Amino acid sequence: MDKDALRDKTIRSKSAEYSVHNLIGAGRFSRVYRATDTATGNAVVIKVLNSVNMEEHLRCSLYMQELSLLNRLKSSPVRERYVDLRDVIQLNTGVICFVMEMLGATLHAVMCNVGTLPLSVCRLIVRQIAQGLAGLKVMGIVHADLKPDNIMFCPGTVNNHRVKIIDFGWAFYAKDAHTMYNQKIQAIPYRASEVCFRGNLGHGLDLWSLGCIMPEIITGAKLFDATKEEQLVKLFIRTLDVPDFLISITEKQKVREEIKPSVGWIRFQDFKMGTYDRLRDPQKTKDIAWFVDLVYKMLKVMPYDRITAADALSHPFLTMLHFIDYPHTAMTRRNMEIMKKCALQEI
Repeated sequence: MDKDALRDKTIRSKSAEYSVHNLIGAGRFSRVYRATDTATGNAVVIKVLNSVNMEEHLRCSLYMQELSLLNRLKSSPVRERYVDLRDVIQLNTGVICFVMEMLGATLHAVMCNVGTLPLSVCRLIVRQIAQGLAGLKVMGIVHADLKPDNIMFCPGTVNNHRVKIIDFGWAFYAKDAHTMYNQKIQAIPYRASEVCFRGNLGHGLDLWSLGCIMPEIITGAKLFDATKEEQLVKLFIRTLDVPDFLISITEKQKVREEIKPSVGWIRFQDFKMGTYDRLRDPQKTKDIAWFVDLVYKMLKVMPYDRITAADALSHPFLTMLHFIDYPHTAMTRRNMEIMKKCALQEI
């Protein structure tokens, strides 16, 4: 199928008609169009699977699983944390299209255009994503591709602090994790240690990715800026506490002499060391310390040591429990107000 075949076409499902406009995104396996529901005038996006030769069968299988997962997520108590599937269309060619809600910019785009974001906004984003990940775990689902490009802000000034998790194209059921061992899941800078070391796969994959995203929001640079898995593993060895049974002490020493940490890791350490500046606001100092603590808990090399999404939601950085000591400060008021804007809606 021509990759631009839907442009300026009208397509129909059993219950609605959509006027397709321009192509707004394309990847290796799918492409996304901007469209309009002709009956309501509401903007939507339409996701279409590409034809991918040898990998087509695998992608079609994952595409159908994505459809199944998106439908399941509609029943989640935290469904507002996930992109909403509105409709499904099968074209005359047999290709299936997903019609989904139109969202705003990706977190990646916002960071590129605006720059680094303050700790208060980082907390807001992380709390919402952690809620989404906790909801996925309850349903036995692993997203397996969490990254700034797959976190999107809701449109409009009223909702400009609300975010949603998108693109469940690599998602899988935890009980089926054995089927994913040979798949190239997760973008390399956000790829979990157990993927690299061929360990057991599970919900911890997504917490690792979130732990990589948190410092990037604050520093503007990828924590592990690697393009190949081999390079990524060396960055783990250089910066994290990798157990000796995974990498020998001799090999660790060799790697530490050979490679330097990423710019993102160096900036993260600079941010961390700032907590010991006695001239810093004590409330902000505590806040940064808890931020750093949560990042390290998400980046435990062994998945069984890693914090869960539910426990992350009870962590002081996300609960702001340490703000109790500062009830009347501008920082407390500002953070409380911004968190209220993104509270889960009553179901």
